[in-house]
Amino acid sequence: MVPLCPLSRLSIHLAVAVGADTLSMESTGFLDLGTDVFEFRSTCSGRSFSQWEAVSARTFDIAAAISESLEANAGQTEDLAELDTGPPVNAIAATESASSTISWVPNSERPLAAGHKARNKACSKLKRGAERATVKLKADVLLDSRPHHPCHLLKSASPIRASFEFRKVCVASTGWVGIRDFGACDDEVEAVRVEYGQSPTHRLHHFFGPGRTFDDFKLVPYLGPQTRPLLDAAKKVVAVFAGMPDDPNFIRDVHDPAVEAMKKAAQDASISDKHQAHRRGLFPQLTFGDSMGGGQVEPGQLVNGVINTAVLLSLLSNSVFIRLAGFATGAFLLFLVITSFLTHYPGVFANWAPKLFDFCVVYMGAFYKRYPKLHRPFLNGIFSACTFNLGPRTCALGHRDHQNLAFGWCAITALGVFDYKKGGHLILWDCKLVIEFPPGCTILIPSAAIYHSNIPISLFETRYSFTQYTAGGLFRWVDRDFKMEEYWETLDAAGQKEEKKLGLEHAEIGAGMFSTLEELKAL
Repeated sequence: MVPLCPLSRLSIHLAVAVGADTLSMESTGFLDLGTDVFEFRSTCSGRSFSQWEAVSARTFDIAAAISESLEANAGQTEDLAELDTGPPVNAIAATESASSTISWVPNSERPLAAGHKARNKACSKLKRGAERATVKLKADVLLDSRPHHPCHLLKSASPIRASFEFRKVCVASTGWVGIRDFGACDDEVEAVRVEYGQSPTHRLHHFFGPGRTFDDFKLVPYLGPQTRPLLDAAKKVVAVFAGMPDDPNFIRDVHDPAVEAMKKAAQDASISDKHQAHRRGLFPQLTFGDSMGGGQVEPGQLVNGVINTAVLLSLLSNSVFIRLAGFATGAFLLFLVITSFLTHYPGVFANWAPKLFDFCVVYMGAFYKRYPKLHRPFLNGIFSACTFNLGPRTCALGHRDHQNLAFGWCAITALGVFDYKKGGHLILWDCKLVIEFPPGCTILIPSAAIYHSNIPISLFETRYSFTQYTAGGLFRWVDRDFKMEEYWETLDAAGQKEEKKLGLEHAEIGAGMFSTLEELKAL
């Protein structure tokens, strides 16, 4: 057994940072979403550093009306019988003893400065920072890392069009999470009758060709690393094929090391065969992050055994996954290991769904202010949880991630060595799309709303995936002023009716979170 000790998320990220400017962040402590992350920071000498900016809140439009389909489904409540926030938590191996299973909560407390005067100065600085944060939160100031929208990307983007309309998705009565798959997509029943742990069986010839099983599907070819928005019937950008960062060395410097890290994690992790079989398929997973649901009294960090916690910390502190997190979100990267200076890449989420991004910043900022010992997996990411699907042939059965935010985006990054022309495609069943999904590419989809799966790869190929997402229960918890569900069950008939109305309003807001290309061009 390798001796382990709890590590703070701060020390993990600083351990891989290089350069005087980056290391000066140690004096300011952990960077918190909604306050520290998006401000200019200063050293004791008054020197400013970082490229983060604070900007005013952008108001967003509310959808005019919710569809009849949505209203019909609004009576259904979310399934609270299991803790299934995002991918299932199977990282607690049955082979580990009960004494080795810990609820690991990172320590966010800043180290005391040496000397009486230094400690007083540090305390005063913390107090001033807290006061500034309180004023900003009360004034509803939205702090945002989003750079100006790159209009040139809009001009060069080749949109993917679908007849699917996001307004017609199934949402629970609270408006925050989706509906569990009691029945699959009308065309696809693979995940309903199979035993857990099977692999997907639908291949390309089931969708295209004279002997096809499913009709009216469109093949979306890979056109290179460019970003391609997916437009629904209302011409809203409801998903984005992000491709890869504009870096000729991306495969060598990021993708390939990420694959090697996944391979090592699969070897080192302690996951029983039983926990490798789940409703998404047959492959091991490690999940890290914060959740709310399944009977929890309050939000908390997903629990992992000692061995798997160590493996997760290794992955979370790996610069390649930090870079992938920043690319998907749009937050500025803290460092470049080689060049030792601060830089940033235009991120997908912040640029293509600015209203949804702002919404997440506000709610998650409030959440992490309330729970300072809970932290996002990545400082430069907006998501509250992530999953490493450890392959070696990760291909998902059809499913909806119903516990994720109903209208939120989930970032999926494909990794491995496989022929993307023959397998690994992402099937969006509600959209009638089969998308070529090469290694190294990232796509963002509303995974709680859209039924999705993969085309399997061959036995001699490898495929891993890295996903990032946020539980809808966290947003509900913040919206209900951090109160337990039992409180709302004590409401009288009028109060319950009002709550149901609020749930429909949440769904309306969610449907209005996405922008048209014209709206994005006007930013």
